[in-house]
Amino acid sequence: MLAQREQLAEEQFEDRVIRIDRTRKTVKGGRISSARVVVAIGDGKGRVGLGVGKALAVPDAINKAIKQARKNVIRIPLDGYTIPHEITAKVGGARILLKPASRGTGVIAGGATRQLIELSGIRDILTKSLGSGNVFNRAHACFRALQLLRDPKEVAEMRGQSLQDLIGRDIVDAYEEQERQEALAAEAAKAAPADGAGREAPAEAEVAEEAPAVAEISAEKGETESEGPSQDEAATKEAAPEA
Repeated sequence: MLAQREQLAEEQFEDRVIRIDRTRKTVKGGRISSARVVVAIGDGKGRVGLGVGKALAVPDAINKAIKQARKNVIRIPLDGYTIPHEITAKVGGARILLKPASRGTGVIAGGATRQLIELSGIRDILTKSLGSGNVFNRAHACFRALQLLRDPKEVAEMRGQSLQDLIGRDIVDAYEEQERQEALAAEAAKAAPADGAGREAPAEAEVAEEAPAVAEISAEKGETESEGPSQDEAATKEAAPEA
């Protein structure tokens, strides 16, 4: 668990402040002001978290909310860029309905629900608020609905069926597929330099083999020159006395 939290801390998450509530408490010495902040974070690739922070100062409350949101990060099962099935969740008086949508629909949502949906990376979805308009409860109801989503692959495995038997088609998480393709590309990039080094090694061996041959040729030329003058030099010397 600790390693997982450290990994989440290192990864890049976008955070958005959904709601800031200010309160004042009257005590014997005067009034004490404090703040309650609701913050959502997400990586835009299927993971999202929600946290609440309370402190005397707003910046401190935001930092607390972000830390709590990192602890509550969940992975959302996706069908392409939408959710796999319809879901409804209720927190307090707020009820949120989430429905899958076809490609190109966009995010049909508003307020706190839209903030969470956009941070999660869902691109096509239909939503409806069926209860209270309280922003705090709406945000938690939407997050609860995302938590209740189930992966069709896991359901099919539990029932001992295939996806084709369960829903009649295959389901692909767009972001998981993208990560898999990036991993394959990285492995290919790592393997490419190794192959290049293997190809350069025989070339270096050939150069090393050619070096002794060149040295032998140079040695033969030196021996030939040391044996005596060439034919042209001899003819020049013979013609000189006659002149």
